[in-house]
Amino acid sequence: MNRWGLVMIGVAALAGSVGVFGLTVFAQGPGDPKAATEVYQQQCAKCHGDGGAGDGPDAAKTKPVPSDWTAGAGLKGMSDQELYDSIAKGGRAVGKARSMPAYPKLSETEVWNLVALVKSFQK
Repeated sequence: MNRWGLVMIGVAALAGSVGVFGLTVFAQGPGDPKAATEVYQQQCAKCHGDGGAGDGPDAAKTKPVPSDWTAGAGLKGMSDQELYDSIAKGGRAVGKARSMPAYPKLSETEVWNLVALVKSFQK
């Protein structure tokens, strides 16, 4: 086999491995809402409320007030990735409320679990 043949095989193998590993990242999207309960109570409920209705004890002090996720209005038009980014990077990162802080210390799995939990609040 000539040199170019080996190069092409190497490129194909690299492209295939990138594709497989890339799909692994996106496969984490669904998350586990039950696994997010403790993190949600510690980090989110004070503004968003225990059930996601935007009625937490600090909600009245927040401008704008947190969305009522139970009605789905706060999630309308948001993809899972945008919701993920709003949690990990803060509301400002996705053009939402500046008062929504970023949580960069949460792991990728914790954030995807929160995405699943937030989506589960919709009735």
